[in-house]
Amino acid sequence: RAHRVLLVSLALALAACAPASNPAASPAAVTNVAPAAVCPIENFDAFIERFGREIAFQELATSDPLVVERYDTAAEPEPRRVVRELALADVVWPVMPRLDLLSGRGRVYDIAPTADGRMEVQIRTPDTSDQQRYVFSQSPCWQLQRVVDESI
Repeated sequence: RAHRVLLVSLALALAACAPASNPAASPAAVTNVAPAAVCPIENFDAFIERFGREIAFQELATSDPLVVERYDTAAEPEPRRVVRELALADVVWPVMPRLDLLSGRGRVYDIAPTADGRMEVQIRTPDTSDQQRYVFSQSPCWQLQRVVDESI
């Protein structure tokens, strides 16, 4: 009886380890969205550190198009907000500075979650209007979706 239990257990374990049918042969496999497990970095703190450090990673983890908001200070009678969708080919890299080098330039940053599950990185120069917000969301991996330059 103990041998039968052992044999059944081994058979079940081997069946679980057996390769599935060839997913490349299935047309549905081509259209499925990649699971979050294939994301290079799940943890946002680790993601944002790498994002700030590696331009090549920024290029991979930035949406196309990237939504960019800024103030047109030359607008009359007063500055107005301008929103553009910028193709990746037109983005100036690095799109976000390295966070670990900001303090040497008199700048500070904050990272905070938003109510809709996104993460926002705010970089600013204290006591000035020099302030930028970088909005990231998971789709399915972390990705820069929007840059908001609030400087006037």
